[in-house]
Amino acid sequence: IPVFRGAVLGGGRAMQSDDLFVRKIRRHSARPPLASISFDAKGLPAPLLRPPRSEGVPGDGTPPSSSLKGPGPPRTRAHSHEEPRAGSPAARRFWDPLVLLGLTGDEPPKFPPQIWVRQLAHYDVQSILFDPGEAAWCQGSAGRRVRNITTGASAASAGPAPTPVPEEPDPGDGKDGPLVLSCPHFRNEIGGEEEGGLGQRQEAGGGAGQLPNAAVSVLEEPRESYPTRGSRTTHCIEYADLGASYYRKYFYGKEHQNFFGVDERLGAVAVSLRREEKEKEGASLQYNYRLILRTSELRTLRGSVLEEALPPTARSPAARGLSPKKLLEHVLPDLNLQGLRLASNSPKVPETLLKLDEQGVSFQRKVGVLYCRAGQGSEEEMYNNEGAGPPFQEFLELLGQHIQLRGFTKYRAQLDTKTDSTGTHSLYTTYQDYEIMFHVSTMLPYTPNNRQQLLRKRHIGNDIVTIIFQEPGAQPFTPRTIRSHFQHVFIIVRAHEPCTERTTYSVAVSRTKDIPLFGPPIPAGHRFPRTPVFRDFLLAKAINAENAAERSGKFHAMATRTRQEYLQDLARSHATTTSLEASSSRLPLLSLGAKRKERAKGAKAWELQSAGALVWSVRARDGDRAAPELPCLLGISAEFLVLIEAKGKRVIFNCSCRDMLAWTYSDCGLDLYYGSGDYISVRLPDGQGDEVKDIVNRLQLVTRGCETRELTLLRNGLGQLGFQVDSEGFVTDVERFTFAEKAGLQPGARLVRVCERALPGLSHAQTTELLRTAKKVTITMVPPDENGKPRRSFSELYVKSLQEKRRSDSPAREPLQMAGGPGPEGELRPATLQLLRSLSLQDGPPHSLAEERTEFLRSHSEGTPKLRGLGSGSKGPCFRQLLGSLPSFMPFFLLPCLPLPSAVLSEAGESLEEEWDSISNLATTCNSILEALSKEGEQQIPRGHRSRSLSEKVSHLESMLKKLQEDLQQEQAAKAALQAEVQSLRQNNQRLQQEQESAAARLSQVTRLLCGSPSQSL
Repeated sequence: IPVFRGAVLGGGRAMQSDDLFVRKIRRHSARPPLASISFDAKGLPAPLLRPPRSEGVPGDGTPPSSSLKGPGPPRTRAHSHEEPRAGSPAARRFWDPLVLLGLTGDEPPKFPPQIWVRQLAHYDVQSILFDPGEAAWCQGSAGRRVRNITTGASAASAGPAPTPVPEEPDPGDGKDGPLVLSCPHFRNEIGGEEEGGLGQRQEAGGGAGQLPNAAVSVLEEPRESYPTRGSRTTHCIEYADLGASYYRKYFYGKEHQNFFGVDERLGAVAVSLRREEKEKEGASLQYNYRLILRTSELRTLRGSVLEEALPPTARSPAARGLSPKKLLEHVLPDLNLQGLRLASNSPKVPETLLKLDEQGVSFQRKVGVLYCRAGQGSEEEMYNNEGAGPPFQEFLELLGQHIQLRGFTKYRAQLDTKTDSTGTHSLYTTYQDYEIMFHVSTMLPYTPNNRQQLLRKRHIGNDIVTIIFQEPGAQPFTPRTIRSHFQHVFIIVRAHEPCTERTTYSVAVSRTKDIPLFGPPIPAGHRFPRTPVFRDFLLAKAINAENAAERSGKFHAMATRTRQEYLQDLARSHATTTSLEASSSRLPLLSLGAKRKERAKGAKAWELQSAGALVWSVRARDGDRAAPELPCLLGISAEFLVLIEAKGKRVIFNCSCRDMLAWTYSDCGLDLYYGSGDYISVRLPDGQGDEVKDIVNRLQLVTRGCETRELTLLRNGLGQLGFQVDSEGFVTDVERFTFAEKAGLQPGARLVRVCERALPGLSHAQTTELLRTAKKVTITMVPPDENGKPRRSFSELYVKSLQEKRRSDSPAREPLQMAGGPGPEGELRPATLQLLRSLSLQDGPPHSLAEERTEFLRSHSEGTPKLRGLGSGSKGPCFRQLLGSLPSFMPFFLLPCLPLPSAVLSEAGESLEEEWDSISNLATTCNSILEALSKEGEQQIPRGHRSRSLSEKVSHLESMLKKLQEDLQQEQAAKAALQAEVQSLRQNNQRLQQEQESAAARLSQVTRLLCGSPSQSL
């Protein structure tokens, strides 16, 4: 027996005959009690343990991701996500064959804890990731954090640091290439790497309009609000905290309350609260509470709660709303409210909060550039190149603009602009909203007798991102040769056939191991031609590199210490003695004088109408792949649907709500179809049927999708199904009196699954073969819309309309050869630049398709300029004349992110195809104007004729713009005259009413006199 027992304990998972029966006998042995994670709002705080150090996580370790809640009562555990009791039909023994046979299988991944109350709608991604447990760990480990550690490029050449527990040395990733070699503590990107996550079947770049997962930040606003202006290829900026402007946008300059204090677990905290009136057409007024919680953790809680969504016990019948104490008790039950004090009225308070929230926001970047000649490879050799060779000069001309430092008034990146002590010239450029100053090694002062070149290394050695330019024949780069604690990312660029018409560049990246992968991705084996497209790629890569590097351990620790100092100063110097209970009993609201209307009757689940992201704890996987489930947080806002991996704390899937097609839901799971028919599967804990219904109700409110239908189709006597389907999966024809028609299949339906296989993963031939030969044909279809037309996603409609427009215009276009190279923007006149800004769709007001069917979406920013005459293609003769005057040969560029003018989609009665045709016409026209003007001077025609024709075109466009502005002024004048006339009519009406009342009073008086005269005579 001991032998069999040892075999059982030490044996593998394979089913062997000698230990099978022993396992069955031991199956009924006592099991340890199941651990449970409670979903209660309150509970005892769990002890905080310092976790082990792991790769890719800032700091010394990964803080616990629990919600600081202890075990719940038995009733709560019975309804938790843990395995049900043995007698329950949902227990694992009934669906896991390994458990049924007595074999211990792999435990399924646990659901991430539900930290926040359901009514809280998050503003951005990092608000969802805010964890009080992590904040408490940051506060407790602040004093024990190791300060003097070897980081950056210096860690690659340094030996393993002595530690109490010996660690295995990091060997690197083993990726060697002609540009870069593998080395310890660094990870290389040599081309072909893909961003990890779900839904990877889509084409590179995410398809039309889809953002990279690392670029998703703000969830309450549409994707068009993300800064992608000024770029021909619109590479998205990744790892940017766009939600940092939340306080500036919704609190700063408005009436709100701030509270400062010290929590025994979280340390110094700062809370901002504001009650705002939410406009809603055709219904009663709504009130929204916006709040910000700042702790020692770099992530900040930014969210909002609808007053109607709060439980009745927390709401107040008065019109002045909730008290701050009740609101915080409901939303932040783990926060110690006794230590909070009302902030002072000092003007320094909002300014300090602005600095605190926007601590990591900067639109100025400095990038080092090192020159590596043929045969060179060491740091000393690169720093000692006194001058730039022709290939390097050619590269610098493409990268930026040579500027004179003396008297330079823009971003100087610590360069001397008065005495030329750091050189006379430098390289400067702008990309989207960023200013970039390059520290070029050959432009910095050269010291002949100093091999270390400290005057050069003083600047380049303190840059986080460094570009290594290699001539043909240079040795592969390795970070081992660099001595710097700050240089964390190296972008290696090698020139091929320089100074010729066939010049191309290959790119590789070497980054420290704690920096995540960043975009734009490098195609495998690709060489970039010397064009502005390559410049945009390189600048976006450098900006994203520094944004990603700020998440590494060194810079994360520095930012955390700065944040703690800000919070401690606020709690110490700017807090009054007024406690939370003694402060104002109600949150202030400017429109308190107005009488509040009666609340709408019969509405339930008010939180589903929030604009921010509501969060559910789920397990997710790719729908049609044999992939394991990942514990995730599902966030659905009015604009985005995101899946955030709980362990890695990163977005692994994002989709615009306008791209959501349909869903199939069951008691504890959903299949979500999006884009071109791909889908992902999410599963909730057992017994969470109400949560699934809430998710479906949320999707019905914020998307145009619908529920799918699953049909089992029978064949007729000839073996036919009785319907036709095209290559995209749309049903084009259904024969009358067939089983398909009887089952409910109709023309315009969209097939998304055939015989349990996703349609996007099948070719048209494979789909046809399945439908022809399968014994049992089961399909999952998306019904057509209310007009009987096929359902398409936003991205599909946009791309389809633009492709059709290109095909229709291609016969009329004449090919015109143009030389490469960027056009000098400095030669454009101010009026032309104003024209570009006025015609750019990306500067127009953002628009959301969800606004046509949901009433709760907030209005767009009032600061965005609106040109009504330009927004519609059917209004204004001047605009039609402007469209007709455009050249027919102008090229076309497809914009992946396009804000749509609201005037285009607001025409009632138009079909989707007509709307998208008008959108494509407007987009093609504006892009043609922008591309033609940006390539001024590039056409291979005589210079005199070129300048004359260009000046005539620009003058003509300027005259059209002037006429357009005159039309707008005339319209405004007519509107003002109409308003004046309406005001005059109101005054006349009021005067007539007064005269009528006066005449009625006199008539009544005369009547009384006439009726009273006989009695007086008697």
